[in-house]
Amino acid sequence: MCSTPRSILVRCQIDETQKWHFVCPGSCWKSVSGGVEDARGLEDEHPHYRYGGMWKDRSADGPVSAKKPRKVKEKQKEEALNRSKSGIDSDQEETDKTS
Repeated sequence: MCSTPRSILVRCQIDETQKWHFVCPGSCWKSVSGGVEDARGLEDEHPHYRYGGMWKDRSADGPVSAKKPRKVKEKQKEEALNRSKSGIDSDQEETDKTS
């Protein structure tokens, strides 16, 4: 999407054509998935998104890892928890309004 050469890309479906695309794991991937591998909880925002794994350029110089750093994993867990809490809070507000 950004046309920046990368040694690691995310394979995913992002539109109704269901064609597989390779996007950079940075801002491009976040823009099509919401920053969540399976887009859980973000189906309304990204209805056509489907995760297809990581692609590594094996000809790149030096070792290339497709694993997410621990900090990234922790941040994603925290964001998912916040999303689920905000969903519960908004459900409670709706219940309070109708009561």
